[in-house]
Amino acid sequence: MDFGTEGLVTLVAVLREGTFEAAAASLHVTPSAVSQRIKALESAVGRVLLRRTKPVTATADGEILARLGEQWDVLVAEARGELLGAAPGFDGDPRHLPRVELSIACNADSLATWFLPVLAQMHDEHAVCLDVNRDDESVTTALLRAGDVIGAVTSDPIGVRGCQTVELGSLRYFPVASSAYLARWLPDGVRARDLRYAPMVMFDRNDHLQLKALRQLVVEPMSPPVNYVPAAAEYRRAIAAGIGWGAVPEVELDDEYTGRDLVKLSPKPIDVPLFWQYWKLRSPAVAALTDIIVDHAHRSLVPPRRATSAQARPLGSR
Repeated sequence: MDFGTEGLVTLVAVLREGTFEAAAASLHVTPSAVSQRIKALESAVGRVLLRRTKPVTATADGEILARLGEQWDVLVAEARGELLGAAPGFDGDPRHLPRVELSIACNADSLATWFLPVLAQMHDEHAVCLDVNRDDESVTTALLRAGDVIGAVTSDPIGVRGCQTVELGSLRYFPVASSAYLARWLPDGVRARDLRYAPMVMFDRNDHLQLKALRQLVVEPMSPPVNYVPAAAEYRRAIAAGIGWGAVPEVELDDEYTGRDLVKLSPKPIDVPLFWQYWKLRSPAVAALTDIIVDHAHRSLVPPRRATSAQARPLGSR
């Protein structure tokens, strides 16, 4: 089995752009050339790599080569930076070094609490451009498996093939509501007879954290009204405005602004374990990013040993 980097680069471009025509424009070649390169790559490996849909998607075999193509791009960018830095014409200004593009996946609550300082430190210390894909942490490994990102913050401890997994700790949540909401919907406290009619706020339809919180509050199965607010800051504002109750990270409850007028419905926390999964790649940029993520996680998250066995199971949240 033999295939060149040209085919891998083209495969990545087609998946990134969604169509052969858009990929051709990004590569400055004709659509016919893109089609020929993909056909040549498929012939070389003896597998169908792309589903000719709109947008184009990768088959399982295509995902494997897409990961390889993305890894190749990272290594080439790093090598280019090292060569430029050592070139006689380099003026020594680090601002002029070419930047390595790193695509990663992270959930909204991590971005809103502890992960943004990670990005700031990485950008400050290394010549990189960071493309953050925000999604529920229970599904971010799908982006990693497809080769769309080089690493992902995930609640899934099962490693993706070809990736390394690091346990980070747990993001701690509490179910909360505003005082006005409690007076209207739960005047006698958290009781099943009232909770079944009390609206709740969910981030999106992948947000299973609220269902976990509901089962923790009452044993009786129920399906209360749901409002969907798919943005971290607006989610908190929706709860504060009395639109519903929901689970909020503990660190935000301790904040004088974001935690103001939010009342815990239960003293029992919900710990969502988080992991950093990343490509097994000899990349200085990926290694540096991993070190920064682990350092910030250890300072910001609940240590793994504090999570109970019931809380340690993978749990979708935000």
